[in-house]
Amino acid sequence: MGPTPLRPPTITDVGDEGPSSARARAWPGNFDAPETVERVWTDFAAALEDPAHRTALQRALAFARARHGDQTRRGSDTPYWVHLVRVAMLLDVWGESDPLLLQAALLHDTVEDTPTSMGEIRTGFGPEVADLVDWLTAPSRGDELRAYYARLEASAPPEARVLKLADRVDNLRSIQALVMRTGDRHRRWAGTYLRRTTWQVLPLAAAAPSVARVALVTAMADLAPLVDDGGFTEP
Repeated sequence: MGPTPLRPPTITDVGDEGPSSARARAWPGNFDAPETVERVWTDFAAALEDPAHRTALQRALAFARARHGDQTRRGSDTPYWVHLVRVAMLLDVWGESDPLLLQAALLHDTVEDTPTSMGEIRTGFGPEVADLVDWLTAPSRGDELRAYYARLEASAPPEARVLKLADRVDNLRSIQALVMRTGDRHRRWAGTYLRRTTWQVLPLAAAAPSVARVALVTAMADLAPLVDDGGFTEP
């Protein structure tokens, strides 16, 4: 039996604060189907009116795919680049379609998860994209995480915060699919990730567009029944 098809939260009925002209996007019905994600991304890029924007996104994705190499998403054989594309498209669905932000979305894990330096991002994609990637690069030492997320909440620009929200929403949705597919195998780890989301990312949603807040809270609520009874409390 294949993975259970999932769909992300819709952006309808999000109130007056939502994007005024959010465009409907085709979205992969199955979160673990790279060929479908690639097709949707190709259609998305082809529809962009600005050739320079299209070229910049294609270059950013090619760089990210090369650097992530054969990395896969946890618990599956899904290529890692699928996550990067979904984050970029989720931002666009939210009405966050700035070209530099979408480039940063495609590159946001290169420094954290591959042998890529911030200098390479700055040289290849410019200071604005590099600054956003820098904000999304969490420290490798666990004891530095609280300080990192405190800085995000206190000092990060709005673009970095909404990118972090999109990243976490897609992670939560992927984890939901993983737990539904594998049962107890990843349930405890998923619960830990959910609890960490309450103090790491949920505070960032307070000043975010309502569509992003709804997406994050909905993804958390949908995952909660599938994990341990600790709910949203941090141990």
